[in-house]
Amino acid sequence: MPRSRTDLVHYAVLAVVFLVALAVPFAFGTLSVLGSMTVFLLLLSWSISWRAGEREERGLMSDGPDRSSWVFWIMCGVIALLIPAITGTPYFLTVMVAMLIYLTWNTMWGLVLGTAGLQSFATVAVAGISAYVAAYLSVDVGASGALACAEGGGRILGLPVFQWWVAVPVAVVVGVIVGFVISLPAIRLRGIYFALLTIGLVELARAYFGQDKCNFGGAQGLFGADSFVPADLAGSLRGSQLAYFAALGLALLALLIYNRVNYGRLGLLLRTARESEPVAEVLGTDVVRARLWVFLISSAVLGGAGGFYIAYYKSISPSFFNFSTVLLLFAMVMIGGLNTPRGILIGTMLLTYVDRRFVDVNPPEARYVFIGLLLLVVTLVARDGLITIPDQIRRRRGVHGRGSGPGSDAPEDAAAIEQEAHMPPGSRPGSA
Repeated sequence: MPRSRTDLVHYAVLAVVFLVALAVPFAFGTLSVLGSMTVFLLLLSWSISWRAGEREERGLMSDGPDRSSWVFWIMCGVIALLIPAITGTPYFLTVMVAMLIYLTWNTMWGLVLGTAGLQSFATVAVAGISAYVAAYLSVDVGASGALACAEGGGRILGLPVFQWWVAVPVAVVVGVIVGFVISLPAIRLRGIYFALLTIGLVELARAYFGQDKCNFGGAQGLFGADSFVPADLAGSLRGSQLAYFAALGLALLALLIYNRVNYGRLGLLLRTARESEPVAEVLGTDVVRARLWVFLISSAVLGGAGGFYIAYYKSISPSFFNFSTVLLLFAMVMIGGLNTPRGILIGTMLLTYVDRRFVDVNPPEARYVFIGLLLLVVTLVARDGLITIPDQIRRRRGVHGRGSGPGSDAPEDAAAIEQEAHMPPGSRPGSA
């Protein structure tokens, strides 16, 4: 079949899948649009990866930079603009706001785990501490009665009550400070020890905010914070649309920062250090400083996302730091694919749909069992995430094809292939 006809059939099939995805919510409910769009974007990403691999095999990549990934992000933009028109319900837009907040957190976590190579679980701690500070600054304790000692005690340092547009920037600063404090042990700790430290920090934050009734409301938390959604629009379709587009802007900012850091000079230096830290140091790379910068950048965005969380939900409690939240975010990052924003987006969309689809099961914790099984299956089948399945299929097909017949590899080539198979995720040639 001529290549032009192949392209025509290819894009026609994707167009049909897209139209079917648009029609799904009218038959199965508005929440199903999140699942159908996730499937469409996963198929589109697989298609782009497979065709990019074919171009590379044919030696066509030298014609210029491969811009096929822009097709994916353009379709994401189209879907993001169509969603309010397709669903038109406050409930679904509320789900989408939660998904976009998750996406912001996961994108920054991807920078720390993938780009910087730090096994950190402090995402929830940084966002949560920043959110608590933003909530404290914007809660009028006299009007809401949120604090147990509001009558007999004063606010910390006599701080006044601020509006959300002041509290959110303060949360960014708090995020940077918390991130700096957390990153200091990274100079001496490595691997599992740093992971245990950050997990302990999440639990410490949960215990402290749950016990401090005077300043942070104890187990009931803080409520009644100032919101960017006007009071007369709260719960309405217009208010939900405002919140949706605000969250969309936050997620877009996180993706742009990820792209700038991961694919810029800083990301290149850290990927070199991840392959071989001694080699990177010989080349003059200050690995500790580079990792510190990535941690601070991600912490600033996480702090801002924590402030946004408060400015939207207007409340927070110690349950924010539950370990189930950490595991849910971790599963989102790993199932989609750690080393690419496409994988993080798809994993976040997929597990947000699963989490909300089965939220009414009894007991509610049963959905985490299903998420855990899904994570196990994906890890066994596609260890680098769903997004990399086409690359893994091509790599295995190439290994098997070169390993038999008259054109088989020389012994040194076979050894190189075996070495490649045992390289860490994200370091193999051609990985997404």
